[in-house]
Amino acid sequence: MRALFNLFLDICLFRKGPQDTPASAALLKMCLLAYGLTSLLALLIGTPAPVALLQILLDMVLLSGLLYLALILYRHPRRFEQTLSALTGVGTLMSLLALPLIVWIARQSPDGDVQLPALLLLALMAWSIAIMAHILRCAFNAPIWVGALYALGYTFLSWMLTGWVGPSSG
Repeated sequence: MRALFNLFLDICLFRKGPQDTPASAALLKMCLLAYGLTSLLALLIGTPAPVALLQILLDMVLLSGLLYLALILYRHPRRFEQTLSALTGVGTLMSLLALPLIVWIARQSPDGDVQLPALLLLALMAWSIAIMAHILRCAFNAPIWVGALYALGYTFLSWMLTGWVGPSSG
């Protein structure tokens, strides 16, 4: 377990890529479960459970589907398992880092100062998008700007679609 944590941390620090993630159906299932659970924890702070579950399901379907289509487009469909494991493993770490910030913001009184935790959360989201761009660049064997475009496109599409399902304060 420590080796996986170190692997995903190295990916977050841009020292490794999805190609370093073991191609394993069991690992992919574990990463998807961890990603779903940590996302659920973060969303439940400000979202009703049925809405949070639907948002997470939509996000995971969108992430998996768009990734698979893009890998087909770049003629690397065999990289799907490793890439999705890397994305969801790193996504789990990012959710765990975001949790204290989300709680901090949620516990502030209506007139409380949330500038610092909101700024830290914004920085964490920017880092998360940069990591996704790095993972996609490696998976597609493309320039970093291509990975960044896909990462930004996915992020905004996910925010838009999950926002239609229900508002979230997390």
